[in-house]
Amino acid sequence: MTQETAEQYSEAMMSLASQARSVVRDLNPKNELKYLRVRAKRHEIMVAFDVQFIVIVIQRWTSAGERTSA
Repeated sequence: MTQETAEQYSEAMMSLASQARSVVRDLNPKNELKYLRVRAKRHEIMVAFDVQFIVIVIQRWTSAGERTSA
């Protein structure tokens, strides 16, 4: 993945994560969003939150029907 693509993913996920955290807090102020998982056609994106940082993992995935046996 290029640096430019990584930065685009990072910006988009930080924005989405911020909105998701706000929604969770609005629903119940005692709750806090710790993990966010988004699955698209080709990628799965997982975001983990901490006080000082956010970890974003992007992985390619295929459905079980698309996998070939080795």
